[in-house]
Amino acid sequence: MQQKATGTMVLLFIGLAIIFAAGVFLAVSALQNRPDGAESAEKVTVEGQEVTLKRNPALTVRLVSPTELLAEQAQPEQAQPEEAPAATDTPAPVETGGQPEPTPVPTATAVPDKVILIDYTVKQSDSLYSIADRIDTSIALMALHNIAQDNLVPNTVIQLPVGNPDYCPGRRPYAVGEGDTAFSIGRRFNITADELRTINNLNESYTVRVADILCVP
Repeated sequence: MQQKATGTMVLLFIGLAIIFAAGVFLAVSALQNRPDGAESAEKVTVEGQEVTLKRNPALTVRLVSPTELLAEQAQPEQAQPEEAPAATDTPAPVETGGQPEPTPVPTATAVPDKVILIDYTVKQSDSLYSIADRIDTSIALMALHNIAQDNLVPNTVIQLPVGNPDYCPGRRPYAVGEGDTAFSIGRRFNITADELRTINNLNESYTVRVADILCVP
């Protein structure tokens, strides 16, 4: 009788051991098949308000209210804002002050007139020939300005045409008379015809014109 009781106890212990081993095996299998880092949530009541408790083995446990949980589920993932391109400095337009100033055109230097008129008081003994002794006038030049012997009234003032000194700077004006040539004028003033030609830009024929004004030393 005692042996039968002992056998029953052994079978009981073996059954309990098998049940315990099966429980451990199932628990280990459940833990092994559970995804890593998976979150679990369960509803709990805190201070009379139902909240959802989210558990994550890798994170700290935090309490989430139903409103916050719905907001997190409804909120889409925010896109990262694109970086704005760096601003570049635009050079300010340079004011030109309106229309550009015109380029000044050089003005040609005016050539002085060859002949000028001066006031001349006629003397008692004056004649066209005596007045023509001046080198800066001639009978032909006076005739060109309508001065004849009848105009030579003593003590009257006439407008006498003479060579302009400004036309011959550094030299003297000479009024060409009838019969004058470049060679005769050159001998009169101790220069050659070539020198007279160079000074007055005469042509190759040494042409001089009656009543013209030449420059002489």
